[in-house]
Amino acid sequence: MDLETEGRTDAVHVWYMDLDELSSRPHRHLESALGPEERARRAGYPEARSRARFTAAHGVLRLLLGRFLDMPAAQVRMRCGPLGKPTLPPGAPPVHFSLSHSGAHGVAAVSVGREVGVDLDRPRDGFPLESFARRYFPPAEADLVLGAPREDRMRVFLTLWTRKEALVKAAGSGISLGVGQQVGGTADAAVVTAAQPRLRGTWHIRTLSPPYGIGAVALAHHRPYRVIAHDWAATESP
Repeated sequence: MDLETEGRTDAVHVWYMDLDELSSRPHRHLESALGPEERARRAGYPEARSRARFTAAHGVLRLLLGRFLDMPAAQVRMRCGPLGKPTLPPGAPPVHFSLSHSGAHGVAAVSVGREVGVDLDRPRDGFPLESFARRYFPPAEADLVLGAPREDRMRVFLTLWTRKEALVKAAGSGISLGVGQQVGGTADAAVVTAAQPRLRGTWHIRTLSPPYGIGAVALAHHRPYRVIAHDWAATESP
């Protein structure tokens, strides 16, 4: 893949995945794409369905990185930062990536030249979102959640939550630091300047429109960018 044309710094590519659909038919190329570290992590999942979803999500990410780096997926080398953010090793092309999966669905993001974080989440019953927002969110964001009509509160909460998750993933930090960071409300896009040492920097956050759930993506720097969305099932070419 030509990094100059496919991965300019004014764009981020996102691929949406139905993990159960991918797991329901033979996909040996997804299994063979995994590295030894991922195989070890997968072995820690007690349920077969969870292992299958892990294989699908991480296999797709590796295939995508292989395309961007023009090498076999299984040969892509990764390393983890201090808080677990996966990156390419020093000297590799400036390809940045992020992966998120929630239940049966996943999203992978790839950007060239700008750190990227992506998150996907889905509504769930019984979660005490009002008390959580009141306790942990900045007051203005808690007011957004609590002031929304009851039927909209989960959507508002997850819009803010996925933006926070995308930000901390891009920064290579943990959600415990990001939960109190303001992320620009629920507008479709926002530029956020964070002062905390492990979040420090300027981040341009965009709300995604996934075919399922609620999502967000964050890129380093204030410059705007295009989100180029793909359906993995439609673009897959083993």
